[in-house]
Amino acid sequence: MLKKGFFLIFFLCNQLIAHEQDLLKSSDISKIMEQILGEHVDKREVSSKVFAQALENFVNQFDPYRIYLLENEVKPYFNPSQQRLGEMLEQYKKGDFSSFTQLNQLIQESIMRSRKMRESLDESSKQNLFQNTQPMDRLTHQFAKTKTELAERILQNIRSYIAFEKKRFGDVMTPQRKEQILTSYEGRLRNNENQYLYQNEKGELLPKNEQENLFALHVLKALAGSLDSHTTFYKKNEAFDIRVRLQKEFKGIGLVLKDTSQGAIVSHLLDGGPAAKSQKIKTGDILLSIDGLSVDDLPFDKIMDLLRGEKNSAVKLTFKRPASKGEPSSQYTVELTREMIILKNDRVDVRTEAFGNGEIGVIALHSFYQGEGVSSVDDVKKAVEDLEKKGNLKGLILDLRDNGGGFLSQAVKVAGLFITDGVIVVSKYSNGEERIYRDVDGNTLYDGPLIVLTSKATASAAEIVAQALQDYGVALVVGDEHTYGKGTIQTQTITDNQSSSYFKVTVGEYFTVSGRTPQKEGVKSDIVAPGHWNSEEIGEMYADTLSGGVIPPLYNDTLKDVPPQLRNWYIKYYIPKLQKKTSLWRDLLPTLRKNSEYRIAHNKNYQYFLKGTISEDDSEDEEEWNSSDKKNKSYGEDDLQVQEAINILKDMIILHSLTKK
Repeated sequence: MLKKGFFLIFFLCNQLIAHEQDLLKSSDISKIMEQILGEHVDKREVSSKVFAQALENFVNQFDPYRIYLLENEVKPYFNPSQQRLGEMLEQYKKGDFSSFTQLNQLIQESIMRSRKMRESLDESSKQNLFQNTQPMDRLTHQFAKTKTELAERILQNIRSYIAFEKKRFGDVMTPQRKEQILTSYEGRLRNNENQYLYQNEKGELLPKNEQENLFALHVLKALAGSLDSHTTFYKKNEAFDIRVRLQKEFKGIGLVLKDTSQGAIVSHLLDGGPAAKSQKIKTGDILLSIDGLSVDDLPFDKIMDLLRGEKNSAVKLTFKRPASKGEPSSQYTVELTREMIILKNDRVDVRTEAFGNGEIGVIALHSFYQGEGVSSVDDVKKAVEDLEKKGNLKGLILDLRDNGGGFLSQAVKVAGLFITDGVIVVSKYSNGEERIYRDVDGNTLYDGPLIVLTSKATASAAEIVAQALQDYGVALVVGDEHTYGKGTIQTQTITDNQSSSYFKVTVGEYFTVSGRTPQKEGVKSDIVAPGHWNSEEIGEMYADTLSGGVIPPLYNDTLKDVPPQLRNWYIKYYIPKLQKKTSLWRDLLPTLRKNSEYRIAHNKNYQYFLKGTISEDDSEDEEEWNSSDKKNKSYGEDDLQVQEAINILKDMIILHSLTKK
């Protein structure tokens, strides 16, 4: 969905699971796919369509920038005849994966060809690469038709990498830095290439069982991804990163590194972690070795593997501190003991704005997470309570922009903070089973003027909260025209400590209390206040996914799924406090929309942002714009969207008070 750069930031933490992941075998491919297909919402077998997509996926995984393979080489796999496709599918069903083996051999040949092309660059050609650099879009072009065109693609990809490095670290290009950038680029490419050549970082062939593991991993990724856009097979490092984001806690030393042309550099230290408590490590320090082993030639994910270990285990790290402010460069070694660390960032951010004799609160919730010592519902609850303790909380904005979801159970609990009792979401599975998720505590944490702020990147569990609160009428949805449109449910093995393989699979659809699903179309905003995703073509409507349906509304909960022995409790304590659907804010929508449209139309910053440039009609103000610091503040920034949401909330507060009078 989002464009990614050339570097990843990883947490240096303990193992993902208590038991090491077993190396995959070719025979595991069919077994794991049977497990995935057994749970999938609508795919029950590897059909010819699924298999054809898997072949394309296998290529796309390796060559997304189209810098290795030629059009005529991939044609037999991208456009096979029905007869050939049928033959390959029959081979697969018999446990024969030779079609993928042959495709991998083709990939290996393309790697060797690419390496020869890169090695043939002379010094003059290398210097020219640093001129007129610009980023290279991903998957926006066809495969090269000739080797000459392919060679130019490679050069453009190198230029793109140089452009990225310039953007990160500035345009100053010393001969030494140029060499570092080219060496780093080559190292990154070879790290990926080695996964298909079945080689280690020294170019030596891996043992047969490790080769088989890589092959099975690539095939499973291709096959799982062919079922739908959300079914995915993960390697261990990917699963680890996702688990940290889902649980917001890990066992580690509390370092965040970034991979650069100079090596693995400390980006920052997590508060309260062993690295920060040592008071020896500083941002900008370069990691040299782990337990005496040099990391100079190691891929970044290999460094990650070496830094993992059991809780209370020790690790010895050697760093280089670059020269600065007259101080020469130096080296030092520090020994750290791994601990349980709870992440504080990317959870909840709170801001306030004074209004009248009180305040408006803005709570940004970045995902729906749950670990042993932390959860999104606890964080939101505390944020609201803290706002109310400060004084008169007159209105609240729950900012779910760019919130990609997380645990369904947490979405139900967060939505439940703003209603008394009632159905939040219904999950519907491929076998016809339905599960109804309710808020049953009978309490409302906050019941005043409420806005849910969304964007096109608001997805999954975040869409459940936005649509459920919109359904009940307790909140207005403000933001981009619609959200991402992910109304499907995935089950996953990532947080299962007993699992030896990691995947998520689409198992059903969800519907909120109105009987609607955001699948494909997303949650529609009551009032449109566009943000930076507004003009981007992102979301399920642009993907080959399930189309949304409807079920009967559940405002009047019949308790059809409640076991007989529990029905009396629900009838006595739950039913009397069912949240009533209210039309209060919807009745005010015509006025609220009119006011918002007027403000946006007359807000020059917002208009510049929406246009993306200054039009001829605004030319008389261009000099003033460029000579001021306005363009460095809110032009094109999300705070325009937040500020308009605050203005809408102010209107809600005023109109509500007038209505009561």
